[in-house]
Amino acid sequence: MLRFPGRFPLALGTLIVSAVVAASGAEGMLAVRAHATGGPEVLQVERIAIPQAAAGQVRIKVAAAGVNPVDWKIREKGFGRVISSEAPWIPGFDVAGTVDSVGEGVSGWRAGDTVVASLQNAPQGGYAEYAIAPAEDVVRAPAGWSLEAAAGLPTVGTTVWRYLVQAGGIRKGERLLVQGGAGGVGSVAVQVAKAHGARVIATASARNADYLRSIGADEVIDYQAARFEDRVSGVDIVFDTVGGETLARSLAVVRPGGRLVTVAGRPDSAACEAARVLCIGGPRPEPLGPALREIVALAEAGKLALNIDRVFPLEEAAQAQELNRAGRTRGKIVLRTSR
Repeated sequence: MLRFPGRFPLALGTLIVSAVVAASGAEGMLAVRAHATGGPEVLQVERIAIPQAAAGQVRIKVAAAGVNPVDWKIREKGFGRVISSEAPWIPGFDVAGTVDSVGEGVSGWRAGDTVVASLQNAPQGGYAEYAIAPAEDVVRAPAGWSLEAAAGLPTVGTTVWRYLVQAGGIRKGERLLVQGGAGGVGSVAVQVAKAHGARVIATASARNADYLRSIGADEVIDYQAARFEDRVSGVDIVFDTVGGETLARSLAVVRPGGRLVTVAGRPDSAACEAARVLCIGGPRPEPLGPALREIVALAEAGKLALNIDRVFPLEEAAQAQELNRAGRTRGKIVLRTSR
């Protein structure tokens, strides 16, 4: 009888993983887990027990899982969660699939329902064939969307809704500058702002200009060819997804009384006060479910689309994270978890 180790590095490749699954015939599920912080090599493909839904939880048979910067940031440094003390840890906060079972006290869901879910408040992540989600963070997948596209929605969608709409208060007729408009969060911000009647300016590389115009940007600034401060001033809101120097420089283009909203760092409070600009950053406490429902409603109304830059098999999660880490994607990277 063939015997295989319990885990093996993703670098060994999809063919070996597939051979293990076919040969072992073992019950359980495949999951990508990190047993310590570090580089992509700490991610391991393992066969583990399928989790059970506890009270207030839904178990989802995962079809696809979204890849976000927070996934590799946690993998590398903990990023607010010391995963070495929680190990082994399954990354991934976005999933789409079908309801498999529900825990005690859960109503409104039954096996076979097609859903999308945020796992930010879940016990483990979504780089797996099954995932557990709090029932309040599960929403019906948008009609007409593939599950791979739907899997890219939760983190980027709830981030934009909570920061730009709820905290930033975007309004009809306002001028908005989106820093990093072609990325997952930035591209959703462009579309949500347009749905609220704003005029949208976005920064991006030249290769993404046509894409941004196709999703609603009124103007695109090639950040590699010009400083955005030389092209725009007096905006009502800056929505920053870049952080660092870009965040610091963004304050100069906001009108007095305007807002600087960032999802990539913390603004300098003294500089914000001196410029008479309301600066918004840091964690948002609003619940995820209501924001996700609003985003799905926009998607179903045809006001929001999501470009899937690339789809990887689950066994290539390390490569997917590294491509996301490079920061040159247009839209989202997704893992296909079903075979």
